[in-house]
Order: sequence, then structure tokens, then C-alpha cells
Amino acid sequence: MDLTDKVAVVTGASSGIGAATARALAAEGCTVVAVARRGERLEALAAQAPGIHPHVADVTDDAAVTDLVERVERDFGACHVLVNNAGVRSHTQFRGPDDVGDFIHVLDVNLVAVARCTAAFSRLLLASAPSRVINVGSVAGKIGLGSPAYSAAKFGVVGFSEALRVDWGQGDVAVCVVNPGYVHTEGFPQDRFLRIPVLRRLVVSPEVVAAAIVEVARSGQRERTVPRWYRTFVVLRHVVPPLVWAVGGRLLRR
Repeated sequence: MDLTDKVAVVTGASSGIGAATARALAAEGCTVVAVARRGERLEALAAQAPGIHPHVADVTDDAAVTDLVERVERDFGACHVLVNNAGVRSHTQFRGPDDVGDFIHVLDVNLVAVARCTAAFSRLLLASAPSRVINVGSVAGKIGLGSPAYSAAKFGVVGFSEALRVDWGQGDVAVCVVNPGYVHTEGFPQDRFLRIPVLRRLVVSPEVVAAAIVEVARSGQRERTVPRWYRTFVVLRHVVPPLVWAVGGRLLRR
């Protein structure tokens, strides 16, 4: 799909992968509606490229998402690419009843909001076809290492994307999932890896993920791991799971 003059909506666009993706899509000629809660960040982002239009919304709010869809349809008349990127990290371990609230919050932002936005935009995506839904999952959604809440949410994103692709069939709305590994962002600083020279290669920049999202927007590829060599870990998780748990556990403990 040629991205020139297409309309893209990117959630979680105030920083990190979302901001980098908004810039990358705008550079390809897209009109980009950048969505997040922090309006001042979105205004600063929009000042960097004339094709970026800020929209303040909380993707966990049904009414706010409805307003977003109405604004996109009214002002731009189409949605060719929906990038469901909004996400938060878990700030607690899972030790008992006190941690359930955090667990539910992480699932609401990282998983339920993906379904909410996809459902809300479904009619406009179909009317704008060929179009793409690109859900930002994670390697943590393929290998259960790290925060239980975050991994559960990202496993859900991967499963939702795969099942929705089948449910929607082989039509003109392609459902895609991009699974980044460790990415250095404001919300996920990855300090424990960056301070160890031999582990720094595990961490990539938001721009690397954004470039992959642009490629998926063009191609409609079903699934993409970023960087590509992280796919090795996913394969090993199924072939020799004890090795993955042992090595992964040691890395996280360090």
C-alpha cells in the first residue's frame, strides 16, 4: 500500500514508539492523528511535522474513543492505518490481592483499549479499505518473562490480533501485530540492560520499531518481531523452553 496521502491514527503518541511512529508515517506522506492524554506533548510533536494533528483522548474511555472516531471521519474522511500503541508498564510485582488493581489497570490500557479502538474504527477502516490495524504487542507477549500483568496483556494482544485476523477473514482490512523486544523509552528506560555493555545490544530505539511499523503498514505483514533476530528467542521458547526460562530468569534477576 502506498502511504502517500493516507490517514493514520496512532495512539500512545506523546512519547516513545508512538511519537516515533507518528513522525515516521508523516515522513511517508500520511496525515497522522496523534492520540494521547498529554496535550502539551502532542502539540510539541505536531510542531515537528505539518502532517501530524494532535488529539487528546484517554483510550480507556468509551466516550473519548467515540469522539476520536467522529473527529477523524469528520475532518479527514478516512482511516487507512490504525496503530494501537498506547500502553503502560506494571509498577508492582504480583504477590497478592493488593496487586490485582494494578493488574486490571495494565490490562485495560494495554489490551482492552486495543479492542475498544479497533471496534470503534472498524466501520471507517472498512470504508477506507485497503486499510491496516497494527497492534503493538511485545516479545513479552510470546515469552512469559517479566511482569505478570504486562506479559498477560501482551499475550492477549497477540492472541486478539491472530483471532481477529481469522474472524475478519482475508478481506481488505489487514490485522497485523508488531512485537518489539526491549525498547529504550521514557516509560521503559531499560536501565538494567543499558548499564551492562554486553547486554546493550538487546535494546533498540523507538525509531527502529517505528520503521518496522511503517513497513508493516505498507505490506500488511501479519506479524513482525523487532529486531528480527529476537524471533530466535520465540522459537527457542517452544523448542527448548527450559533453556529460555533459565537464561531469561538470570537476565531479569541481574
